[in-house]
Parts: sequence; structure tokens; C-alpha cells
Amino acid sequence: MSSFTKWLFAGLGWAVGGPIGAILGFYLGKSISPDKDSSYQRINGPSHRGPYRNTGTQQDIDAALMVLIAAVMKADGEVRRSELDFVKRFLLKNYGEERGKEMLQVLKQMVQHNIPIDEVCLQIKVNTDYSTRYHMVDFLFGIGGADGMFHQAELSILRQIAQYLGISQGDYVSIHERHVGHSHTSSSGRTTGGDAYKVLGITKDATDDEVKRAYRRMAMKYHPDRVAGMSEEFQRNAAEQMKEINEAYEKIKQQRPSLK
Repeated sequence: MSSFTKWLFAGLGWAVGGPIGAILGFYLGKSISPDKDSSYQRINGPSHRGPYRNTGTQQDIDAALMVLIAAVMKADGEVRRSELDFVKRFLLKNYGEERGKEMLQVLKQMVQHNIPIDEVCLQIKVNTDYSTRYHMVDFLFGIGGADGMFHQAELSILRQIAQYLGISQGDYVSIHERHVGHSHTSSSGRTTGGDAYKVLGITKDATDDEVKRAYRRMAMKYHPDRVAGMSEEFQRNAAEQMKEINEAYEKIKQQRPSLK
């Protein structure tokens, strides 16, 4: 086993059990397996008294994210070279050459097998807070558009992941619009224009006060303090998304003199 996989699996908490542990265990030749005492198993038992929140480590988030990335990559039935190259560049940039290459090897193994998205998302949902899950979905949209377009199968799996993770409809619409409607091309080749209101998770008939509240709510999600404890790639993604949220708000202010 490489130094990276030793480091990753040794640092796992809640991700070592349940479906994520099983998927990682398969990669290691079933050297690890779901723990009957894991938090995922406990929530299904009669003794469950409430959800677990961020009880693990950053390695847990990294492991869970790798599983979801693999699910998105294989969603359209084909792992394209462009997607692998994008993910490779991302991993090398954010995790360093040695660790990034090891993570890519793990992903290449994962995409060859079935991933029970509903069970994986349940395990993540009961072990992390809403903010973490929100930023995971936001980040996965970037992976989905790695080849410059969003295929219908990718959009479908991203919606499923968001739903299983408990992301609200307004937040999902905002994430979708910033990634798909704002700057990407659909699988049909049609470039869509961004909707500033959807970026803020509201409709055009929202009042000025509702616009302001929506902007403050979205800004708080990407505030540096909210993502300070997350990995560097999440922080970079948050900064990029905050820029788009500010641009959307400025666009609405130009259309509504009463907001100035």
C-alpha cells in the first residue's frame, strides 16, 4: 500500500464504515470493511437519537468526495480523457504531485464499479453539517463541467446527489445557475446566459428586501470564516463563487435603482 493510502485510511473516522468504507475496502482488496459500530450503522439501529455532525476528520471529507467525484465522472457511461485530465490537474494542484497521483489511481478504480449514491449520501449527510454538504455539491458541479459542457446524465446525478444530501431547492438552483447557466455550454451545444436572480436563489418578482436577504444569505455561505476549516480547494472554489454572487447582486442593483 502506498504512503498516501496508508495516511488516508489511517486517518479515517466515520468514512471507514458503511458504503464508503466498503468502496475503499474494495480498492484495497477488501482489507477494510464496514464497521458494525460505525455511525452509518448506528443511525439505522433502534438506539439512534439524532444525526452526527462533522465528527470525523478532513480525510473523511476527502474520501467521501472522491467517491462522489467518481460517481459524477461515470454518470454518462463514459469517463472521458478530458475529464480525467481535468481531475488530474485539480488533484495535482490542490494535493501535490505524489498525493494527487495516488488519489487519481483510487478514482480510476472507483469508476469501474457500481456506486450506491443514495447510501453514500446518507452516510455523508448524517456525519456532516449542511455547509459542508452544500460546498461539496458546489464543488462537484465544477467536476461535472470539466469538459466544457454538462451532459444530461451528469446533471441528473448531480441533482440526485443534492437531493440525497438534503440541499434545499433554492440553494440547488443557485449552484446550478452559477455553474451551468452562467458560463458553460449544454450538451446540445447551446450557451445559456446566467440569471442573476437564480444565482441568488430567488425569482424576479422578489421584493427589494428579499433580494437583500438572499444576497446576505448567499454571502454568508461563502464567507471566509465559513470555509476556513475546509480544505484549500473548497476555499478556492468558495472565493470564485463569491465573486459570481457579488456580480449577480451588482447586476440586479443596476436594474433596480431602489437597491442602490
